[in-house]
Amino acid sequence: MRKLLFLASLLLSVTCNAATPVLSANALQVCYEGTSKPILTILSGSGKTSYVSGVINDPTDCSITKGIYFTATENPTSFIITSDKISVVPVANVNMTLISGDQYVCKITPISVGFATIKIKAYNGSSSSTYTIEYAASAASSNPTKTIFPTGIADASGAAAIDDDYMFVADDETNLLRLFNRKNSGKSLYSVNITTAAGGSSSEEFDLEGATNSSASYNSGKRIYWIASLGNSKSGNLKPYRDRVIATDISGTGANTTLSVKSYSTKMRTALISWGNANSWNFTASAATGMIPKRIDGFNIEGLTLTNTGESAYIGFRAPCVPVKGTTPTSGNRTYAVIAPVTNFETMMNVTGNSSITPTIGEPILFDFEGLGIRSIEKVGGNKYIIVAGLFEGGGIPAIYLWDGTIPANSGTTPISVGNYGLIELPLDMSDLVQASSDGSVEGHPEALLAEQVGNDLHIHVICDNGTVDYYNNATEAKVFAADSDEYPFAKYRMDDFSYTLISTNIGCEKVSGAYSCLVKNNSATISGLPQNAAVCLYDIKGNKLIDVVSISSGLELPLPYKGVFIITVKNSDNIESIKVLNK
Repeated sequence: MRKLLFLASLLLSVTCNAATPVLSANALQVCYEGTSKPILTILSGSGKTSYVSGVINDPTDCSITKGIYFTATENPTSFIITSDKISVVPVANVNMTLISGDQYVCKITPISVGFATIKIKAYNGSSSSTYTIEYAASAASSNPTKTIFPTGIADASGAAAIDDDYMFVADDETNLLRLFNRKNSGKSLYSVNITTAAGGSSSEEFDLEGATNSSASYNSGKRIYWIASLGNSKSGNLKPYRDRVIATDISGTGANTTLSVKSYSTKMRTALISWGNANSWNFTASAATGMIPKRIDGFNIEGLTLTNTGESAYIGFRAPCVPVKGTTPTSGNRTYAVIAPVTNFETMMNVTGNSSITPTIGEPILFDFEGLGIRSIEKVGGNKYIIVAGLFEGGGIPAIYLWDGTIPANSGTTPISVGNYGLIELPLDMSDLVQASSDGSVEGHPEALLAEQVGNDLHIHVICDNGTVDYYNNATEAKVFAADSDEYPFAKYRMDDFSYTLISTNIGCEKVSGAYSCLVKNNSATISGLPQNAAVCLYDIKGNKLIDVVSISSGLELPLPYKGVFIITVKNSDNIESIKVLNK
């Protein structure tokens, strides 16, 4: 009996003296491929709290697909996991998996939008160690494989690619330029504050809105230009520090790329106001104290791109919209979006520090975007431009246009519209970019884009300023979460990839499928080789049906009502084939 009591006492002593398990997040976490830079910000050590932003069904979401690395020492017998909001993240969707030895990986899979406090407790029967993850889940896009959600900022407003994998992005709430991965949701890899180098004040934001890569003129491939809004505050107060055009130079490559300020100019706002006045548009009134920028008669820059000549740049106005040159604006004739061509742009910026060179601005280029202003413009290929158009005040569904760069004679009095001077509206579905804001309104937010041409394919990457979006259904703007972006990464923006196949300019018809022959001549398309009783339809680029006929012979001639791109469909039994038509 004494022996049994002694053994029981010994067993109790061993149990009581067992070391407390320690659950620690590793210092080395999942990094972007080929780098030593982490995708998530996870505080290393035990007893800590980290903040993780997730997106439902996002195939690039690190917390879902790759996980968070932990070390659990002193042989815990189990992990006790709790979630205070199982409707967002069920306990079963927090999986701790043994890798080897005392190394574990934790993957978190959300099922609905909202917040959850997740506690992971390493337990040995009598003592424990806990690590906490504050988790926020937002909704997926309608095409998750084509959308990423970078974190840390919400008001993305300008972007420039440095290669296929990385880009620099500006937001209009800070003077930081950040390096992001172009293919994964996650945090920035690098950032630089350009306030002092660009002649700014620590208490004032530049309100950066547009960006463009350099041509071959100066520091080829290693220069990025940025432009601020040049406008007033949202309450109409003058903001002198928003009068900025900035040249930055690139050092390094890939994930190790850095930026430094080469030069800046504070002369663009004054030059543009004088230019607008000379065209009879009274930009002095548009930019005056008390005028808010997001009005049809306000003053607000959002687009910047270099032209195919390199020396010049196009500056696109979100507002004002204007009548033709020489016409006094009224409440009923503000019809056209306007581009100001700055003909000495690169020379003006190829200095060190504050440029003293006055911008030279040429003949205005007007576009009929049906009341929309220019939110972003980007040169693509040899002499084509992608233009994102949106309402001057926000809201609505944005549109994307492709312009071949043709400038009409007397461009200030000859507006470019769909069907003339090489302008078409691309048939891209932008409806998913219209999201709910914290005040309940819904609006489209594209403010930046990247574009490449590969063969006949255009790859268009649209970046949205989602500062007002209510990502988590708690009536809170996304920009609120950007106050401490490294430790509290619930702020995010989105980048969506679209593609469009160009029709060859050397032929009038391009067969998407089938073997019908096609000839475009004298504003009509003749289709040959048709079966009798085939249903033939002509559509415009937006998908509106223009003509619907049934063939009675092997040949059919369809009138083309204007210059531009059309789609002809031929339906025979259950087979539908398409032909893309260009009326030049």
